[in-house]
Amino acid sequence: MSEYLFTYGTLRINQNHPMATFLEENAKLVGLALISNAKLYRIDWFPAMISSAIETDQVVGDLFEINENINWKLIDEYEGIGIGEPPYEYKRVKVQVTTETRVIESWAYFYNLPLPADAELIESGDFLNP
Repeated sequence: MSEYLFTYGTLRINQNHPMATFLEENAKLVGLALISNAKLYRIDWFPAMISSAIETDQVVGDLFEINENINWKLIDEYEGIGIGEPPYEYKRVKVQVTTETRVIESWAYFYNLPLPADAELIESGDFLNP
């Protein structure tokens, strides 16, 4: 059974970051996707996705089908999971992701700390097109 990863920020396609390159080399791009009941905030130079009770709140991202040999620990560490003392900055959660043609269960990283006071809501839900 395939594993999927929904990316919405620095790991999206064509991002100039070594971890984004690692993902592109170890996964197959499925295409654009949406997560409902979620909001996106800018925290400094990176985004943070949080859960929302409102179904029309959506986050736009790229969905990848992950190579079965991928080392999830590398991506988890990039997302701040397992570094320092809990609670960690992000948590990896399985969610329903909607593509143009289907709904898929996918991993996604949700922000796991209280939002900073200066966090800026990204109204569009799309980090690359705020």
